[in-house]
Amino acid sequence: MVDIMKSQTPIIEIDNLIVSFGEGDDARRAVDGVSFSVLAGETFGLVGESGSGKSTILRAITGLVPSTATTLRVMGEDVSRERGKDFYRKVQMVFQDPYEALHPRHTVWRQLMEPARIQKVPDAETRAKASLDAVGLPQALRWRYPHQLSGGQRQRVAIARALMLKPEILLLDEPTSALDVSVQAEILNLLCDLQEEHGLTFLMVTHDLGVVAHMCNRTAVMQSGKLVETLPVDVLVNGGATEPYTRKLIAASEAYGEAPASLSQLTKV
Repeated sequence: MVDIMKSQTPIIEIDNLIVSFGEGDDARRAVDGVSFSVLAGETFGLVGESGSGKSTILRAITGLVPSTATTLRVMGEDVSRERGKDFYRKVQMVFQDPYEALHPRHTVWRQLMEPARIQKVPDAETRAKASLDAVGLPQALRWRYPHQLSGGQRQRVAIARALMLKPEILLLDEPTSALDVSVQAEILNLLCDLQEEHGLTFLMVTHDLGVVAHMCNRTAVMQSGKLVETLPVDVLVNGGATEPYTRKLIAASEAYGEAPASLSQLTKV
């Protein structure tokens, strides 16, 4: 986990973000006036129940869903209306299900080369080989198709593809929830190592308080599209949450063996 005290520079700034779906009487606000900032080099978590708006925030940042905001700034640039190619060189997203995120009829190599082709990267082949090495995959796997890989290998490919453009920010949409429990820790530790090696900033969506304790410096708790509470992870782990809904989430985690006491003992494995 990165020591965010080394940098107090906001790299993502969001104020009054609103995402609505539908029109008229059928309109529903999936994200309702959310505000927070992410510091350079930290891992900031968005936690909450399914449907609370966590993933929609990531999609709003990348422009995958329409949104409005008083401020939506990434690396000092206003991205509330449009995003150029430079934005997508700096910001990449890793989705929840690696099998759905990868094209089933394209080899690993072709999927790595695709973002390089779009961005006209001159040293694409060198980067692709380096990306595979960075995520711990043998070069021989580059000629395989997604169905020939395990779930953990597919997620490593998705991370390698995200690294191809040498981004500064990774948006992580529950990157381990579709994986077997035995593989989850490997992917989390890989992300920690990559963050330290490349100086990355992570904005991570999860519903798992164990993942929050393992990865995050700070976390924002979401409920029904609204931000309930933002607090440092050590405060969350040590029972310092003040909002009733946050305490409810912690209590629910206790039922699954993720009591705060056990969270405080969670370290890299």
